[in-house]
Amino acid sequence: MEKRQVIIVGGGIAGAATAWALAEAGMTDVLLLEKAEQPGVHATGRNAAILRTAIPHAHLHNLALESAAFYSTPPPGFAPQALVEKVGLFLTAPDGKDSRALQPWVKHGEEVDWETVREHHPYLQPQNARAWHFAEEGVLDVHAILHGFLHQAQRAGVEIRYRSKVTDLKVDGTQILGVTLGNATLLAESVVLAEGGWAGRLAHKYGTSAPVFQARRRHLMVSGVDHGIHPKAPVVWNLGPDEFYFRPESGGLLMSACDHVAVSAEEGEILDRDVLSYVAEKALRWLPGLENLSNAHAWAGMRTFPEHDGFHIGPDANLYDLHWVAGLGGHGITCAPAVGRLAARLLLGSRNDLGQSVEV
Repeated sequence: MEKRQVIIVGGGIAGAATAWALAEAGMTDVLLLEKAEQPGVHATGRNAAILRTAIPHAHLHNLALESAAFYSTPPPGFAPQALVEKVGLFLTAPDGKDSRALQPWVKHGEEVDWETVREHHPYLQPQNARAWHFAEEGVLDVHAILHGFLHQAQRAGVEIRYRSKVTDLKVDGTQILGVTLGNATLLAESVVLAEGGWAGRLAHKYGTSAPVFQARRRHLMVSGVDHGIHPKAPVVWNLGPDEFYFRPESGGLLMSACDHVAVSAEEGEILDRDVLSYVAEKALRWLPGLENLSNAHAWAGMRTFPEHDGFHIGPDANLYDLHWVAGLGGHGITCAPAVGRLAARLLLGSRNDLGQSVEV
């Protein structure tokens, strides 16, 4: 029976980045298993593709900054096109406690007044708010990033198998021996679970130390074409109690009301028409100069959170040779290169008894 050094379960951004980072570190006897016919069909392929590094969490902020540097200057041959379109990003918050709470995370941006934001988006409502401009941020090419990770990993020797649903873990006491796919067993020295909204579905019955993971649904809506929208205008992300973000997309605006309803992973991509009405209502309130906005299309995607604040990355404390890259909470694309490298360092370190679970 074949035995790999590492089996990674999940072919979204977390699994792809981990496979790439392991290959980059010299470990190529890696098998990545994805249950779908192609990679990134769930959360990875259903997000807003916004690069925003001002995340109010010290570790995640640093991971985002490290990843933004990677996206700006990727390794030669990583992708045939730029990974980020630097249209810029305006981060705003109501003047008061919300804007003060952002101070540690916006130091690499330039503070501007609200009228500067409205010069780019004249249909935006007037606000008593503070705003910061991040010229090097903007819109990520998620497809190029995901396939760059996978292509580079495969070139180094990583094997990827699609239509390969892992149905259980192979466990002996407190040690992971591999995974099962129906009646077949695949052995490995280490197993990495990078399953997004399905994180923990297999391991909790074996006494894992990992937290419970919660999938949360978020809706995105793209408006019809409006010639008043500049196609290269900056992203705008309004924080605070009335959170709302938007960016140009396909002649209209991609928008989200930042809903976050807890759901099962199986329900994470089901559209809720009431929420779409809420998105439209918020859009009219935030963008009164675009009264004729229509809904061209909409979708829902998942963000998955652990019980603690941050990501869950690294070796399991109870099940030896089991590793996690999970609970990335909507920041998976933004932080992917740094997350993959952190996961690889912890996996390689644990093989030398240097690793430990990390909650970042």
